[in-house]
Amino acid sequence: MRDIDRAVEDSLGSHEQYEAKKDGRSQRRTYEKSIEEVGEIAGKTEAERLAAWIETTIRDEKKLPSSRRVRKKGAEICRDVGESISSNDWLGA
Repeated sequence: MRDIDRAVEDSLGSHEQYEAKKDGRSQRRTYEKSIEEVGEIAGKTEAERLAAWIETTIRDEKKLPSSRRVRKKGAEICRDVGESISSNDWLGA
């Protein structure tokens, strides 16, 4: 998460949208939960892969990827290593 936090600061300059807590939700928390889920399902290496994708996307696009997009990417990463993801799972966006 440290690298993602740094990418947000470097690329966007502000953490407001990233850390805004509307109904207890924030982009940061969504990213964190998605990375944790990938780690539990597919392992640490795949969780690091998702974290790196989030960081790169922020730096390249200069905006935060949506929660849905991050969850879909997490599901794709899990499926790449042979894990199945149900539409009822957190990653099954």
